[in-house]
Amino acid sequence: MGSWGVTARESDYGLDLLALIETDYLKPTGFKHFDVKDVMDFCKNYIIDGIRREQEPYLGEDEDIQEYIDANLPYRYDTVIQLVAECLSEYAQNGVFLIDDYEANVEIRITEFIFTESILDELLEELHKMLDPKSWLYKSWFEDSTRQEWIAHMKMVCDSIVGLKGGSHE
Repeated sequence: MGSWGVTARESDYGLDLLALIETDYLKPTGFKHFDVKDVMDFCKNYIIDGIRREQEPYLGEDEDIQEYIDANLPYRYDTVIQLVAECLSEYAQNGVFLIDDYEANVEIRITEFIFTESILDELLEELHKMLDPKSWLYKSWFEDSTRQEWIAHMKMVCDSIVGLKGGSHE
């Protein structure tokens, strides 16, 4: 995975996920809203389907694909969690989430986010797991200075999400 910064939107995989969310989730709704739980579920199902497609040709009749899903899903889904949290954080800070659609040469503005207190709690729990020094993502940074930048970014994202608590939008 290529990356040139600490945000999910500064990684190839994060940008691929954002493009998927834009074209396959937001566009069919007319870009009216960003339902946090639906987007997370949509991306999770997309990842699971991708793992199935990747691994099924290599499995024997007696092998269970679930093992591969269980082993690979966390590494890919962490980027979903970070990306969705960053989108929500941008909305919390600015009242709008912006997507630059370079192909169409337009800026897409999402001004309605749908979330519940429980989904905010779920996001925060997952973000805190990533910040654990034992997590694979925490350990994945080659340079300590970059890791520290990422930690500061993640804490800012968490603080933005905490600021939304008590103000559920459904």
